[in-house]
Parts: sequence; C-alpha cells; structure tokens
Amino acid sequence: MYIIKTTDGFRLAAVASPEAVAEIRPPVLEENGREFRLYPERCGDMEAHYSGFGYAASYTAADLGSGLFSVERTITNTDAVSHTFKTVFEVKTRFVPDKYLIPCVNYNGNQWGEGKEPKGLYHENGEAWVYAYDRTGIPSCSVCENAAVALSLFASSRDADSLRSSCSIIRGENGTLCQRIHHPVTEAPFTYCENDKYTDRYDETITLQPGERFCVELYVLASVPRYKNYGIADTLDRVLELMPFTKSASLPPEEIWRCGIEYARTLISTAPDGKKLSSIGITADPSSGVLVHRPEFEIGWCGQNILSCRMQILDYIQSGRRELLDDALEMIDNWVVKQADNGLILAHYEWYTKGRDWNYVPRDPSKSWASHVAYKTGWLPETCNLGWAAAEMMKTYDLLHSIGIDKPAYRDFSLKICDFFVEHYSPVYGFGKSWNFDGTVAEEDGSIGGFITMALIEVYKITREPRYLQTAAASMDLYFKRDIDEFVCTAGAIDCTCVDKETAGPFIISALDLYEITGEKRYIDYALRASYYFCSWLFHYDVLYGPEAEFTQYGYYTTGSTAVSTQHPALDQWGELMCPEFLRLYRITGDEKWRIRAKMMWYNATQLIATEDSPPIHGVKRPVGSQNEAFYQCRWGHRADCNERGHLNDWLVAWVNLFRLTVLDRLKTVLGDGNFDALR
Repeated sequence: MYIIKTTDGFRLAAVASPEAVAEIRPPVLEENGREFRLYPERCGDMEAHYSGFGYAASYTAADLGSGLFSVERTITNTDAVSHTFKTVFEVKTRFVPDKYLIPCVNYNGNQWGEGKEPKGLYHENGEAWVYAYDRTGIPSCSVCENAAVALSLFASSRDADSLRSSCSIIRGENGTLCQRIHHPVTEAPFTYCENDKYTDRYDETITLQPGERFCVELYVLASVPRYKNYGIADTLDRVLELMPFTKSASLPPEEIWRCGIEYARTLISTAPDGKKLSSIGITADPSSGVLVHRPEFEIGWCGQNILSCRMQILDYIQSGRRELLDDALEMIDNWVVKQADNGLILAHYEWYTKGRDWNYVPRDPSKSWASHVAYKTGWLPETCNLGWAAAEMMKTYDLLHSIGIDKPAYRDFSLKICDFFVEHYSPVYGFGKSWNFDGTVAEEDGSIGGFITMALIEVYKITREPRYLQTAAASMDLYFKRDIDEFVCTAGAIDCTCVDKETAGPFIISALDLYEITGEKRYIDYALRASYYFCSWLFHYDVLYGPEAEFTQYGYYTTGSTAVSTQHPALDQWGELMCPEFLRLYRITGDEKWRIRAKMMWYNATQLIATEDSPPIHGVKRPVGSQNEAFYQCRWGHRADCNERGHLNDWLVAWVNLFRLTVLDRLKTVLGDGNFDALR
C-alpha cells in the first residue's frame, strides 16, 4: 500500500507511482527477540493481506479526508500451536526527511542541552530507541517531514489494545526513514527512568491461541506542512477530531479563586533574615512525611513572589481585607531593596547573605546548570526570573496606581531591568541566559530570554516608551528565526538544560500583544507557530492505568496536561497559563480548536486542588488551594521502581496555584469575561 500525492490531496494506492510519498510495509512480527516480515498475498487500494510463519495479517484502511487514513490491522494465529509475539506496523518515507519528531520525547535528536535524555534515533549500542505511548502527547506518535510533505503515524485510543503501544523511527536507505508502531508496549534498549538515569528495557507480549486474532486501529496522516518544520500542525488539529474532549472542570472558577488566595496566604513565611516573603512551596519532610514550608523564596519562575502579591492585592480590592494589601506591600518592598543599581537581581532571596551581597560560587563546568542550581551554592541573575520579576512588578505598580497608591520604586524596579536589557540586547544571542553583576553575559544560550521580551512589552504598555517596544520586536524576530521556526525552545525550565515546553509561553503572549499593539498580521503567524509548538507537548488522551496506580485511586486523568521537557518527561499544569492566550487566538482567528485546547488545559489543571473536603493524599491532609506539581505518567519519576506508573509527588509548589489565579484575572481584564463563560 502506498500513499500517493495528487493535485487535490493524498490517497492510498496498491501500486507505487512517482508521486508516492510513503509505503505502508508488510507487518513485522517479533518472536524470542527475532524480527521477521510477513509475505504479501494480495493488495488493493484500501486493503492488504499477508501471511507466513504461522500467521495471517490484514490491513483495512478508511479515508478520513485531507490525507488522514485509519488503518485497522488484524493478526491471526493460523498455526496449530499458540504463539507469543510482538507486532510492528511500519511506514517508510519515499522522500528524504529534513526533520523528525516524537512529540514530548525527541525533537530532531534532542541535540541541544547538557542532559542525558535519549538523543538521536539510536542508542550508542546501535539499537533504535523505542518509547512507550504514555510518553507522547499523541499516542505513539512520530512525524517525518521536509518542506513538501509531512508523514505522521500514531496509535488510536479506540480501545486498550490499540492504545497500549510504542513508537520508534529507524533509518532506511538513501536518507529515508521508517516510522514504527509496536504492539504491545516496549521500551528499548533501556528505559529512561529518572533524571539522566536508565534502567533495563521493558517488554510486553501478545499470546494467541490457534485461531485467535489481535486487532488494533492506528492512523496515518500525509500533509503539506503549513510552515517549514511544522509538519505536526495538521496532526495536532486532526487529533482533536479523533480523540474529542469530553471532560468538565473539577471546581468552578469562583472556588478556585477562593482556595487559591488561601494557599497564597498559607505560603507567607519568614526568610533567614527575618523578613516576610512567600515560600516557594510546601513539601513532605522525607523523614516524617509531615508537610513543611521549603525555606526558599523565589521572585519568579516557581516561587512567583511578585505575582502572589499582585493576586493578593486584587483580592484586597474585591474583599477589603487590609492585611492582604499590607502583607503584599511588605513582601514586595523586601525584594526591591535587593536589586543592584544596574537592575539585576538574584532569583532567590536566601542567596543574599548580607544586604545586597550574595553567596556566589563560580559554576563548575563539569556540572549542568540544573545540578548547580540544585545544590543551592548560589547563582547568577537569569533571564527567566528577571523577566517574570519585571513584568509582574510593573503590573503591580499599575494596579496600585489605579487604586490611588503610588509606588514609584516598583516602577523603577521594572525599568531598571528593562533598561539593562535594552542596553545589552545582542542581535546574535538576544538577551542571553544568565548575567554577571558587572553587566557581562555569563551564558548566551537558550530561548529563555523570551521572558525579557514579555517584560519589555508589559513595560511599554504602561510607559509607551518606544525603545521597549522596538527591542521587544527585534528580539521576537531573532528568537523566532533561530528557535521557534526550527521547532525548538530551550532552557526555560531552569532546573534542566534541554529542549522544553514552557519557554514557548512568553512568545505566545508577546506575539499576541504585539499584534494588538501594532496591528501587524505577521504576529498572528508568530503566535500560531509558537502555540503549535507548545501543543506538541499537550496530552490529547487518557493514559491507561490499573487499580493500583495513584492516578486511578485519586481520579486523575492525563488529557489536557503538558509534558515538561525532554529531560523531565513528567506532566504538569503549565498549560493553564496559556488558556487566555489560546482564547485570544480563538477570537482573532475564529478557529474553535484553540478554545477547545484552552478548556482541555484548564479542566486538567483543576484536578486535585485541595479543598476543605478533600481526602488526604499519601496519608496527609493538604492545605486548601494546594496542588502537587508533577504527575508521573510514564516509567519515569522518583520511585524505587519506575514501573509504578501514574503516581503523584508531594511538591505543593506556588506557581501552579498562582498561574490559575492570573488566568482568572486575565479572563476579566484582557478578555472582558467576568463570568468566566469561556472556561465553563
């Protein structure tokens, strides 16, 4: 069977032609570690039959339109004895791909970064990497593409047999690639089981008695990439048809706001110097299991101290509770005095030892960025936290000004950061990754500077100073040409150094803002590209678990969650922050799919938020409004046995709650949706 490119789309044909872009090859079976291919018997345009080695197989295809085909494949044991085996469905490109993608897992080889996650198509021992379906946001999905054609292969969620699968890509001859779906689940040659760690491969098999059949469904999609390197865009659109979203929110927006403010209040703590600040989160003490505040205080990223203060000020405006305003101003003031004269500031308050001095230990080049931060030996100012700090401080200044409270120091705080990066912007590396306090760049790499772009636009909205907008626009062009257009974002998840998801967030926000400010339609394309990249990390289906899994016990589902990065393939709620942005895209484009995606991410993020009535988790009653950060959906996570799939952690971090609160605020202030109708 061949996929033929015609003048009006793609079709399946029994005979190859010069226009054939791919070949659906005869089935591969594996017994006792040995692969063999069945022999063709007869083949039509929409069906094919094969046999050999005691098996019969059939492929029956259905044309779903615009290059999408469902394929039902059946393997029958025709022998007189039982067989235990694996089966592989394979599509071989007849074009030479420029790029390949396994969403959430492998972005054209994962060549960027210092992590030890799987890289390339093959392990160094020569065996191809095989990944279980529960690592990919579209089950067992792979995409190979060049500028003219993209070929996607992925499993169906029709039933458990279809879904429980794995994927791989192997090299063909003359630069072609073979995309494979394995049934049942296999992970080989090793399982990536924890951060930079591996364990033995994982294998499941099928056993058929004489005459028994094994039947599954899968999908093949041939398309023309709408943007270069964006072959998965059509797949992301079509999968919404194939795996429709049918969930509902776990809590209403009003209750999420109430619980969220309470948790923000719960995190108020005392820094080592006795100052009032917001803890980065609450976690279980490893010796006792008791939940305790972590003695860390972060201005942006995970801790989001300034965002927390702004949310509490908003609640003060609504409720009149004076303590909310007083605490917020006190905590912000404690951060403002730490800023260096040139605008730079450390991400963590506890890294300061006396006044504005800090505990700086030069980075060990043999250690990754993540390792250096994890040991808390001190670090340099980095653009993720600086961008969040400048953006949120300016928003807070403007909010206070609107109620008659003038805090020029907050405005100056943001301006100092933005002025520093206007002055130090590089047409080669943008805003860099980290900086020395003497104003020299320490690390240039990464897309992480996009958070500064976001801050510059927020400052421009209030000051209307052209230099902020001009620098933001220049940086957008640079980062898009260098990174987004290549379908890669890096270094925004600052506890790892790899290809990641969250770095795309500020580009989506900034592109939509630039469109609204300038009216230039190219920024709509920017927003769409960054959003499609972001959605390559979005889970579109529910992974399957047994009754022993914590996901089953606590009622957690995976649809609408987002994978963190190639190095940290757990799930989180970061997608919630993009809900207003996808709704903005929906309003601008009229494309209903963006509204569906916003609801997918929002509903997912409302799961397991602690309320007064919530049962204990891991034997401990959680504070109202708290929610754990990581959901370990695959054979990766912090467990003695990585096969304990579907478990939760006890890291009740600040950002997951504060992002939800800022989403609700943005629905009112940006979209004018005071009743939250878009998310109901």
